[in-house]
Amino acid sequence: MAENVGLKASEREGRGKNDARRLRASGFVPAVLYSGGSETNVVLAVPDRVVDYTLTHFGDNALYDLERDGGTTTARVVDVQRNPVSGRLIHVDFAPVDMTARIVVTVPVSIIGESPGVDEGGVLQQVAYEIELETLPGNIPQEVELDVSGLGLNENLTLADLSLPEGAILISEPEDVAATVTPPTEITDEEMEAAGIVEEPSDEEEAAEAEEAAEDAETSDEETGSADQNA
Repeated sequence: MAENVGLKASEREGRGKNDARRLRASGFVPAVLYSGGSETNVVLAVPDRVVDYTLTHFGDNALYDLERDGGTTTARVVDVQRNPVSGRLIHVDFAPVDMTARIVVTVPVSIIGESPGVDEGGVLQQVAYEIELETLPGNIPQEVELDVSGLGLNENLTLADLSLPEGAILISEPEDVAATVTPPTEITDEEMEAAGIVEEPSDEEEAAEAEEAAEDAETSDEETGSADQNA
């Protein structure tokens, strides 16, 4: 759970494309703060580097304290537009947050620990990469952890095995598989041949084949010589 990000926001007057370009060139990005009610949405300009860094390192669930002339509003990012080529922020939408009201958020899942099933030759597969939680805005975790230190070969862990923060309620199905350890897949020679995969012989194998061919040729010469003498 990260602290709120302080973000100085200024209300902007121009709303055309040229105004937006000038804004971005000066290090800001156009933004909208939804009113959440009958009031008019507020059109803002916010520092693009701060928002971009926060989204990259803390995700969509970060909370912002938007500081403007009308006071400070705690908000979340609900929509982001980026340039499809450069990836630079083009527009950001914020929605106000009531810190006393529980909300449903999507949170990433992180694997921790060493699985004994992997030591047995198995392959660890993470099945669930994010889940839905219900929690207070101030208690939103950056991620939830799944400890696989007790996961053996041919065993599963479900979402019910996740370590949830205090007060958080799992909205996703608890029975859904979160991680599993399976035996490695063995590919037969027939399957490789059908797939068009040809295994190149190693240098040792090539040398052994060449030596065997030379011995066969020598044996053949000896047999031919013996046959001539008999004749």
